[in-house]
Amino acid sequence: MARMTVENRARIFAALADPTRLKLVEMLAQEEELCGIHIAQRAGISMALLSHHWKVLADAGLVVRERRGQRQYCRVDRDILAEAFEHVWPQRRIRSSLFGQVR
Repeated sequence: MARMTVENRARIFAALADPTRLKLVEMLAQEEELCGIHIAQRAGISMALLSHHWKVLADAGLVVRERRGQRQYCRVDRDILAEAFEHVWPQRRIRSSLFGQVR
């Protein structure tokens, strides 16, 4: 995997600085993927607000969205998230402690 630039890491951590987006990433990190409707319900936000936050997270490379029929599903890009944290704490292997076995 190519080394992540400081600009990429800054975009990731800026996206995570918002409490709602951090909550969304934490929620998604616990699941393989979730449907947008279920994410919005769990987070207590509207679909319009979820869409806004998804865009920021996707632009940072943290989430992958996929449309299936009329529903949109989202999942965390665990490799990107783990790599960003590994730059901050290089002496520790974050990937396994954050996510267990990475697929």
